[in-house]
Amino acid sequence: MSDPVEEEAKRKCTHEVKALFHRWEEESDLESQEILNCVSDAIDEYYEEDVVEFEADFDLDDEED
Repeated sequence: MSDPVEEEAKRKCTHEVKALFHRWEEESDLESQEILNCVSDAIDEYYEEDVVEFEADFDLDDEED
């Protein structure tokens, strides 16, 4: 059985992406395939970045095994 909180987060993400696509289709001169190509490039660039910075809420050195 799937986690309802996780499913809600997935739905929110899907909704946000669809809203972005809708806006670009309505407001730009790009065709659907061109938008999809841009999205593919953006996803590749985002997930190929070498550095992901974050600040932990706890000291990583104090973490017990």
